Amino acid sequence: MQRKPVSYWRLIRRLKLYWLGFPLVFALAFGGVGIALSRDVLLLAREGVVVQAQIIDRQIERRRSSDGKTSTYYHVHYSYHPEERAEPITRRQTVSRTLYDSAQPGGQMPVTYAWSRPDRASIDLAHDRMGAWIFGGIGLVAALVSLGLGGWMFGRKRSVLRALRHGELREAHVTGIRETNVRKNNVRQYVLDWVDATGATGSSMMDRFARLSAHPVGSVIRVYVDPRTGRGWWEDQV
Repeated sequence: MQRKPVSYWRLIRRLKLYWLGFPLVFALAFGGVGIALSRDVLLLAREGVVVQAQIIDRQIERRRSSDGKTSTYYHVHYSYHPEERAEPITRRQTVSRTLYDSAQPGGQMPVTYAWSRPDRASIDLAHDRMGAWIFGGIGLVAALVSLGLGGWMFGRKRSVLRALRHGELREAHVTGIRETNVRKNNVRQYVLDWVDATGATGSSMMDRFARLSAHPVGSVIRVYVDPRTGRGWWEDQV
């Protein structure tokens, strides 16, 4: 029987390796914010100088996410005059609700700035610390998910490559189409079961019933067998 040629792009699409990009984006985005916040918090703890800031204005911002949930953010505009600068510096900072309530326009409150970088400042270090922990934690979790998912996905890819290049090509008979508890885009997913010419059983990757039903019970398909693990891969899916 003629073997199917290896196509890396087809494998990426069929094995859905592109899903690995989603947790990676989260890891980079949230991890990057967490690292930046942590760097500023450590800098202010090490080189912090406390002066009085003049409260200019305050603002409430509400953002609606794609799932309809609303998040509220509290911002305070203030200015302070570092001893190392001839002119005052004006900043806008996201703060906690408690500090927002106490920051009255025209009033004053303490601000901590770094003497080596006077533009790095905060009027709510506790909130900044919490933000660094939250963003850093989410980034770490996303990175761990990426590592685990990536290891599993690339393990499958290596198995398919071994099967296509060096594995035995066998004919198999479909024994059934089995429903799973997984939905994709609100569509129930199924797997196709088979028994090959040697008596070994196997199952396909998940797919829609409409696609799998083209191969009813008793029909003949071809599968490639990974010589290392014995896992069979249906030709139509790889």
